[in-house]
Amino acid sequence: MSFVKFMGSHWPTLALSAAAAALSAFVLLVSGASVGLSLLVAGVVVGSAIISIAIDYRRKRPFYGDLAACTDDLEHPLWIFEMVDEPDYPEGRLAYEALSAVSKAANDDVSEYRRQAQDYREYVETWVHEAKSPLAAAHLMLENLMESLPADETGEVLLEKTEALGEELDRVEGFIEQALFFARSESLDRDYLIRPYSLQKLVGDAVRANARVLMGAHVAPYRIDLEQTVFTDEKWMNFILGQLIQNSAKYAAGEGAELVFSSRLCDEGLSSERIELEVRDNGCGVEQADLTRVFDRGFTGENGRTGKRATGIGLYLVKRLCDKMGLAVRAQSAPGEYFAVTIAFPTNKMHYFE
Repeated sequence: MSFVKFMGSHWPTLALSAAAAALSAFVLLVSGASVGLSLLVAGVVVGSAIISIAIDYRRKRPFYGDLAACTDDLEHPLWIFEMVDEPDYPEGRLAYEALSAVSKAANDDVSEYRRQAQDYREYVETWVHEAKSPLAAAHLMLENLMESLPADETGEVLLEKTEALGEELDRVEGFIEQALFFARSESLDRDYLIRPYSLQKLVGDAVRANARVLMGAHVAPYRIDLEQTVFTDEKWMNFILGQLIQNSAKYAAGEGAELVFSSRLCDEGLSSERIELEVRDNGCGVEQADLTRVFDRGFTGENGRTGKRATGIGLYLVKRLCDKMGLAVRAQSAPGEYFAVTIAFPTNKMHYFE
């Protein structure tokens, strides 16, 4: 707080001092004192008030200065109490104690919410791992059942039904994976390992992991110019690509459906040099009005309301995880023609250690 503002906050004191000085000068003049003496007394009264305020300002300035600095520069307001020294005047100590109580209560609440969030995240992770066991057993039972089906018309009907059941189990497994990665996305640093990977390998692994989804939707995957090497985490990127594959399969155009993976090197030699991986399908696309919101949580758009069983979580997780890993992601589309998601990998390795 500046001295001028501090003086302004003490205008009642200054006003009373000025009134007292004027009254003293008037009394002295009426009593026969000289004009010079009257003005001297008035000046002493007003000057004493100003000096008193200046001394008070000098004593309070460190406390107010610390508060102002914390308000302007501190990264988190809850740290203010730790950065401010206790003042030596009564009203300052009262404000300091109040600040201490508020800070302690707020920090206790934050700690409690963090503990609850951590407990919930650990519960979700444990539940996911437990839920995978019966799913794996169900897949094994289906495979055994399919192998034992008779080779006749009845067997063909049963085979078709068991394959449909297998696809639904895959959907359940996909939703469980979403829950796991959603829970882990808040603590990415605990499960994140940067290494160089070939885009050909990353895309190939994701396609193989989602082969049943692609075959069920009759989508043909194509890989073009994927000889580039990028720095990323294999597990998280496999999940991201899996979400893009499942999203494209969900909105596939039917006959002639394609999913094209391609890469290119952009801004070569510049500080913004990057490798962009584009995942493009020829499905129903997205309306321009919906394009800016496709990465919002829970947003399904017009296409999601027409029986596609969309949840609005897949692309949200793609954007969230890319942001956590420092990867740029954007979407492009033309309704009825294509939908494309582009992920940009910085080529500067120092980017991942900032």
